[in-house]
Amino acid sequence: MKTPLYAVPEGARKPLRVVMVGPAEIPGWLRAFHDLAAGYDWIELRTVVVPETVIPQVRDVPADVRAVVALEHAMLGDNSTLAPVPMPSVPGHADAMPDASLSLRVSALSPDLILLLGPRESATALAALAPLGCWRVDANLVDARYAGLSLLAPMLQGEHTTQMALMLKQAAGTPIDLTVSWGRTRPSSFMKQREDAFLKLPGLLLRALHRLAGGYVSVVPHSVATLDLRSQLPMGRAVGLRVLVLLLQAGLRRITGKRRDGSIGWTLVLRLNGTPLDPQAPVMGSHVLLRAEKGWWADPFVITVQGRRLVYVEEMINPKRNVANIACVELTEGGARRLGVALDEPGHLSFPQVFAWQEHWYMTVESSYDRRVSLYRATHFPLGWERVRDLVTGRVCVDPTLHHHEGRWYLFTNVAENRNSTSDELFLFVADSLEGEFSPHPASPIVCDVRRARMAGRLFRHQGRLIRPAQDCGPGYGNAVVFNEVLELGPTTYRERQLSRLGPQLARPVGGCHTYNVDGGVEVLDVFGRRPTGPAYLKIFDGPRSQPERSIDPAVDNKVEQLASAVLQKTGDRAQPGAPPR
Repeated sequence: MKTPLYAVPEGARKPLRVVMVGPAEIPGWLRAFHDLAAGYDWIELRTVVVPETVIPQVRDVPADVRAVVALEHAMLGDNSTLAPVPMPSVPGHADAMPDASLSLRVSALSPDLILLLGPRESATALAALAPLGCWRVDANLVDARYAGLSLLAPMLQGEHTTQMALMLKQAAGTPIDLTVSWGRTRPSSFMKQREDAFLKLPGLLLRALHRLAGGYVSVVPHSVATLDLRSQLPMGRAVGLRVLVLLLQAGLRRITGKRRDGSIGWTLVLRLNGTPLDPQAPVMGSHVLLRAEKGWWADPFVITVQGRRLVYVEEMINPKRNVANIACVELTEGGARRLGVALDEPGHLSFPQVFAWQEHWYMTVESSYDRRVSLYRATHFPLGWERVRDLVTGRVCVDPTLHHHEGRWYLFTNVAENRNSTSDELFLFVADSLEGEFSPHPASPIVCDVRRARMAGRLFRHQGRLIRPAQDCGPGYGNAVVFNEVLELGPTTYRERQLSRLGPQLARPVGGCHTYNVDGGVEVLDVFGRRPTGPAYLKIFDGPRSQPERSIDPAVDNKVEQLASAVLQKTGDRAQPGAPPR
């Protein structure tokens, strides 16, 4: 079962009935949209096949652009998002009348809205059959060869990010912005740039219809409108030639580029017992460094408990295998000690958020390999954990983060809705209890921007303000940490504003940073690149602590202490100072 991403629109008394009219074969992204919509009760999607219909085509494409696109097609093949696939067959009344006119077949389905992949001449007659009219899908969204040419603009202008914005062009009035998402630009290939962008289209269209069902989009009844991409900035002259130069430059970089060696990885930056940075103007300042002796540690989450300073990390022993576990490292006087593995599963684990709640220790991790977000509870703290509940299922989620606020639990996580990037859309779920059922938040997705969507640590408070750290993945994965102030967080609303951006701010070899956490006077940040020089590295001591661990959760610790005290009173024995409970 897949956890739904979109809540039933408030005020929707019946499902939004949408009829898609088109040829026997449609672009792959529209088939993916159909599959996404099939998982929700607030929308009913029906199809009517018109075999003689031809997919709209983009006109007046310059010869140099046609030549470059043809070259990339020969090298890479078709984009899966635009390759023709069979129109899905959805049982309905129209199947019982194959020889009837198109209007009769569509009318029999009682549509609220019609999506048309066909000639403009059919749109007017169909619009009269649906209260919300007929949306004709523009050739710029469906032409297998020349769709999405406006996506060339960010490539040519050297922009790190590309905008994907669905808009509705009405015959009368200004165009309506439906949904928008910012993703990373692929500067070296138009085909790859378009594939990345069009993988978002199924989710964007579903969100547009979600807004329509909720009454947030106002359209002229029974009117014809065009569904299209918002125009980008002008590209100038000789577009094809300039794109060809980009392709050649990218190929040259691949040939002459140096391979990354084993010295590149993640290093932890630690500030101990200092004043925490100001999210309005973040500076790490004086710090020490910590790096695993083998492989690397990343995604650090720090907690302080009973005088101990523990850092849970993603531990990558062999980067070539791309499999990581969760390890626990204790900061000690003059160094650090790896206590051991806290969680190990068949796939890649990362982003270990550890927290205490109602006298128990809990943890969430990223386990996108298994399409779930799970909650773990400590059985033998700090290294023993058991999986107690799956909070999200059937979804590729990254960097899940729980936050308790005014009696409710909120789960922030980035989701790849349709094999698209996991760095672009931040979804939000809400529950009345930690182990309760998490439902999609009505405002979700709350951020659709690769520059500040992906989580970069737990939410924290600074001078009364609630701060959400995020990643800037525009120039590349984990380029910087962005701090955002949460202005409003409730069961139906969410608002935030960007405050600042924290770059690596270390030695030149460092290329980025992507996780920041603070607790008990300890701040920790991970940075990517070759080993930073300058600040001192903490010494890593061998083996676990020599003293027995106070290794159970707080509730059990208290019960053990109470029982031991009662036994000692009866026997008259005297406890040794500092002795751990048995």
